[in-house]
Amino acid sequence: MAEFLGLGLSHYPGFIYSDDRMSGRIKKILGSREIPERLRDPSDWPAPMQEEWGADEGFAFAAKHRAAFVDGVRKLRAALDEFEPDAVVIFGDDQYENFKEDIVPPFCIYIRDSFETQPFLRGRFGQPEPNIWGLPNDQVVVTPGAATLARAIATNLLESGLPVPYSYRGHHLDGLGHAFINTVLYLDYEQSGWTFPTVPFHVNAYGSAVVRNRGGHAHLFSEVPELPDPPAPSPRVACELGSRIVRTLRDTPWRIALVGSASWSHAFLTKKNSYVYPDVEADRRCFGYVQRGDYEALGSLTTADLEESGQHELLNWMPLFGAMAELGQVPVWSELLESYVMNSSKALVLYPTTKA
Repeated sequence: MAEFLGLGLSHYPGFIYSDDRMSGRIKKILGSREIPERLRDPSDWPAPMQEEWGADEGFAFAAKHRAAFVDGVRKLRAALDEFEPDAVVIFGDDQYENFKEDIVPPFCIYIRDSFETQPFLRGRFGQPEPNIWGLPNDQVVVTPGAATLARAIATNLLESGLPVPYSYRGHHLDGLGHAFINTVLYLDYEQSGWTFPTVPFHVNAYGSAVVRNRGGHAHLFSEVPELPDPPAPSPRVACELGSRIVRTLRDTPWRIALVGSASWSHAFLTKKNSYVYPDVEADRRCFGYVQRGDYEALGSLTTADLEESGQHELLNWMPLFGAMAELGQVPVWSELLESYVMNSSKALVLYPTTKA
């Protein structure tokens, strides 16, 4: 009988760098011609955003934001160490890293024995910058894979009627995309070592904006195609993916940690807020669903709902929600770290260990 552990956290790149650089995203966005003139002045921002910005452009808040996040990932890592998983399956998006114009699959599971990644080579805005661990910019991080389990998941999903693509090697990127490697780095924040075999499971969370926006904020700084890209998979389909993973592995002896990796509403995706701040109210509402275990409400969200609130990356969490719904579990601990200035709110969630 399989056993499962559920975790959820952010892979926000800002935590890789020093606190004085964490508000770099909003500073860059304010330089876009798409931003209304009135919102270039912090005095016209929402009151909580002004408070976060303070007199130091978000520096003091960044330290608090990081401290709360690190406390949370320490809890998650402790649970992971206690669980001693045979493999960690991470659901994360690809932001124009491995998948580009030639192919964008709705999902893709990576079947590999190991991954070699240089996570600090480009920085957040294309230029290397010092990381908080003091590691060289060209540092290679080796992450063990779990090819046997990944192959079994792909086989079982395909045999169950869910046509999920798989890959034995990188396409445009040979190492792990930032959603996956940042998740590993944060769950190993103390640099004690990551020995858990890892299965990266790609989710096309950006959907209609993945190529059009180059998986980020290209729409704010350059001409982009008038028509959107085809949409992401629906939240309902992503939930069903997680549910089927549990059902198809139920009779195996494996201990599997399932990880939803993403921040929630992103400022640079929230058009209704002129791309300056995220939809924190929508995050609060969805977080309430998570805390109560209201998986029907989560699965009933539409792609349009997520895009309207800049919550594209919440789709990375939907397979986790589907799995926990299948197991009948609600979180034993959770925290929502709200933020307006730091581009997104960060959710941290821990589910109990469960025998399927």
